[in-house]
Amino acid sequence: MNSNRFLYLCLVKIKETGELAKMVQFMDTLRDIRKVMINHFTRKVKEHNLEVTIEMLEVLYVLWQQDNINQKEIAEKTSRNKASITSLIDNLAARDLVTRTQDPTDRRNNLIALTAEGEAYQEKLIPPLEEMYESIKIDISVKELENTTNILQKVYQKIKG
Repeated sequence: MNSNRFLYLCLVKIKETGELAKMVQFMDTLRDIRKVMINHFTRKVKEHNLEVTIEMLEVLYVLWQQDNINQKEIAEKTSRNKASITSLIDNLAARDLVTRTQDPTDRRNNLIALTAEGEAYQEKLIPPLEEMYESIKIDISVKELENTTNILQKVYQKIKG
């Protein structure tokens, strides 16, 4: 049986069970939202002539939270493997947004730090972020937003373990 047929049969079975079907719908919605948000944000970033990918921004975001950490920590925090992190850091270093230095306590590791340009890059992202949020703003109360965020955090914690 090919994988598409198996997936189809699984989905048919899932539709027969109410609670599981709702969870699948919830997960599908999360996936769809993530996809359109990334595409929308990528368009906004390009409109502002910022030459950076969403993956690079994930690395920068980690460094804005905690600067001068090793590549392994960045890989863990972004859920990426070491090879892809190395490539992303190479690209960020080529744009003079980060520096890579050898960890004095463990020569096998590199420490990644923001440059002044990398620190300042946050400010360049504010206009496209504001535009993106403004364009997707819907009539949801602050309380509804807080409740939704709490639910998503519960799901995250449950999956994370």
